[in-house]
Amino acid sequence: MNARRGLAAIALFVPLACTTKGSDYPYLPPTGAGGAGGTGMVTPTTTVTVKITSPSDGMTVSDSTDLGVSATVDVDMGTDLVDTSSVKVTVTAMGSAAAISTGQLVSTGGDTFAGTISLGALPTGSYTLEVSASSLAGVTGNDQVTLMVQGGPTLIVNAPAEGQSYNDSVSVQILVDQGANAPTATLAGNSVTLSPPTTSDKYDVYTATVWFGPPPPPPGAQTFQQLTGEQLLDVKETNGTANSEVFRTFIIDTTGPTITGTTPTPGEIVGGVVTISATITDPSGVLDSSVVAVIGDQQGNPIFTLQLPPQGSGVYSILFDALNLTRCGPPPSTLPCIVFPTISFRASDSVGNETSLGYDFSVDNMPPLADLDPPQMREMQLASFGYECSFLFDPLSVNKDAGDMPNDGCMVPQVFDLRARIEDQGNDAPGLKVSPISGIDPSSTSVYILTDNTQPLVVDTDGDGYCDAINPLLAPTSGPLTQADQVLKIRLGGVPPGGSADFEGSPIDPGLPIPGSCVQGLDPSPPKVLCQLDGFQQPTIAIGYSDNLPAIWSVEPIDPDHCMGNQLDTRANNIADGQWICMAVGTADLAGNHSVSRPMRVFVNYSDGGGFCATPPASAPAPPPCTGSYDPVGKTAALGACQTLKFTGTELYCAPGGC
Repeated sequence: MNARRGLAAIALFVPLACTTKGSDYPYLPPTGAGGAGGTGMVTPTTTVTVKITSPSDGMTVSDSTDLGVSATVDVDMGTDLVDTSSVKVTVTAMGSAAAISTGQLVSTGGDTFAGTISLGALPTGSYTLEVSASSLAGVTGNDQVTLMVQGGPTLIVNAPAEGQSYNDSVSVQILVDQGANAPTATLAGNSVTLSPPTTSDKYDVYTATVWFGPPPPPPGAQTFQQLTGEQLLDVKETNGTANSEVFRTFIIDTTGPTITGTTPTPGEIVGGVVTISATITDPSGVLDSSVVAVIGDQQGNPIFTLQLPPQGSGVYSILFDALNLTRCGPPPSTLPCIVFPTISFRASDSVGNETSLGYDFSVDNMPPLADLDPPQMREMQLASFGYECSFLFDPLSVNKDAGDMPNDGCMVPQVFDLRARIEDQGNDAPGLKVSPISGIDPSSTSVYILTDNTQPLVVDTDGDGYCDAINPLLAPTSGPLTQADQVLKIRLGGVPPGGSADFEGSPIDPGLPIPGSCVQGLDPSPPKVLCQLDGFQQPTIAIGYSDNLPAIWSVEPIDPDHCMGNQLDTRANNIADGQWICMAVGTADLAGNHSVSRPMRVFVNYSDGGGFCATPPASAPAPPPCTGSYDPVGKTAALGACQTLKFTGTELYCAPGGC
């Protein structure tokens, strides 16, 4: 066993014979099987040795000087070399790893490296100077010496604060040792006049107030030209043998915050609950408590002051119910009504600069007016001799055939036209020329049909006597009715305005005088119909309003094949023959103001129906009221009376661009 061990030792010695330090040949890898472990490698160890030759350990130097540094760096194994870019010198406070100053040493020949490192205005004390280096293979080494730094005279700058923002002025406060020479200060290339010193503890205190805002400056302030942006204050102190110097950078900010991205936007039409918001930024920081939105009346008198809380990323916002701003109601209401309120966004930054941004926006707190049975109208148009008026016409029907749009209380056949006049209403005020409206919301505009006459279709939910909602206890369905608590809901679409009323020169309607503002029409022939349906007379006009918005809404599809919309098939929707049904429109404008029409009651007769708007049979019960009240607390509804908005009187219609 011992002999075998000796042979193993000899076998390992041979391949390593030429790998000793000092050989003129490269390291040779071991040969042979490497023993039971397989083909192993023996990796030589590299050592990087750094030796500082200057300054000497414990040397005393002055602060604010450039110190010469030299060192030797040696890599003592094989072909690995010094990475010359890695030779660095660093100064740290004794016991700290944070670098106060760093420098690069460069090769001066052989293994010697030299360079300088700048010592700033350091206080008196012990410091560590270290030189470090790496080999190309990444092996590192270092050496350290201790430096004794003799600092300059005491110099403390308490104000201005580093990086702080100021607006019209900045205060300077400098502390030096008692009895020391007076310091000097320079700002923006100008000398700062310091006050005579006052004594505080062990220091002499020098102060100054520099004014760079608009005149007049406060008493005792030194006036500088107007400054803005980042500024540098350079303060120096000397005791005759050593100097101390302190730099302070600060910001002069004379402008208020930037206000952008405000809502509502100028002129925007809003109603109901609206978000009041703005994006407000400032380099000095926005004073959150200063951000408000002031909403005033049409004369600018403040009505509401809203604190806008920060939401992050410079956004400030709050919800506001525009119903608190104006309480105008439907005619004949005399409540005051604001149409164009002002809004002023105001904010200050952390140094007191203020900014405000104000403009008008529009309020639409009035719901649309919807009517299934509006009064007749006349169209007015401009002629060579003045204005002329058309014959009276029903805006929803030609009132000729059994399937035409009925009137309230009529008997209808199985299939009939179903249309409504719907126009958005806006806030009104004396002297107002154009009322701002947000427009009808198509997704919230439908006709509702109820067959159960023991329940109200439209109800008053707030006790003000006006019907304002479809009965919440009813279950809307778009398919055939299958149970008593269901209400058929059919979406309506707007009919594009077009066509013309009848301006023929025939005798005017008997008993209905022409309005004094126009004379009888003189057209030689009747107007063209909007679309062709064989055997049935069709409308010649689809009215609009405002900026040519559709005033007629009908069952979809609305195309030339269906004239002014499709018809309702009662049998297809499981509406039984021989009964009264209630119909009403529920709608809303784009500002979220909701309303319902007055109900229309029609008696369904699957047969011919006896012609247009025939009288129901004597055996038919009295028409149902279709109106009632709803208790939102008890969640109950009861039949009863409630008023409904409707179009009233014979109106003059002026087609957009026609007057």
